[in-house]
Amino acid sequence: MTQNPIPHIIIDNREQSLRVLLDKKKDTITYEAQQLDIADIVISENVAIERKTGFDFVSSLTDNRLFEQLLRLKETYISPILILEGLNDEVFENVGVQISSIYGALVYISYKLGISVIPTRHLEDTVIAIERIAYREQIKDGIPLLSRKAPKGMSIEERRSFILEGLIDIGPKKAKTLIEEFKTPHKVIKAIKHTEILYTKTGNPKAIQGPLEDLTGFGWKFVEKNQKILFGKKKKSPQKKINDRY
Repeated sequence: MTQNPIPHIIIDNREQSLRVLLDKKKDTITYEAQQLDIADIVISENVAIERKTGFDFVSSLTDNRLFEQLLRLKETYISPILILEGLNDEVFENVGVQISSIYGALVYISYKLGISVIPTRHLEDTVIAIERIAYREQIKDGIPLLSRKAPKGMSIEERRSFILEGLIDIGPKKAKTLIEEFKTPHKVIKAIKHTEILYTKTGNPKAIQGPLEDLTGFGWKFVEKNQKILFGKKKKSPQKKINDRY
């Protein structure tokens, strides 16, 4: 009797808890552990997964690791996936970050970057999700396993510009300008975050100050809209208005 094929994946060798559970499922999925520069789990030459617990997701959002990791994942694999494990009430109530900021990041990741987000309750569910993805990709669709694959079709610069075109009020020309100035999408996002909107004494936005201030075509409306979608930032309250500096 012919034995059913079993998918085989690569996981980062620092994923110790994941390896323990996978060791119990050798009849349905096998793995090898490597030091991975990009992704936590490689499924095929097209698909790789970044795994985040709820607390790690929020922590990496606040220190800017999140977008750096996900942008590198998207630049390298055609079908990147974020598995978000245990984003629950315990996380929301203990991280000290606005819920709007968390969901703003998720909206940007899925809707603008085009990275699939799969929520799981805990590590056991994550293993089930990984197994299903690997079976679909390798057995049903026949895609071979290959880690750290360079993207096809586009140059690195073109792919970086393409990622930025998902921002609000930006097209190919503005995306190219930002990449030429800041080099990577991650640094562009940091520049947006650290650009300050200046207000008149009456509370009306009038200009910007910071990394984007010397670039033509990037005014306060661009900064305000993209800070809101990326970081959940709201307009400043009247008590926090910045005095007219001119």
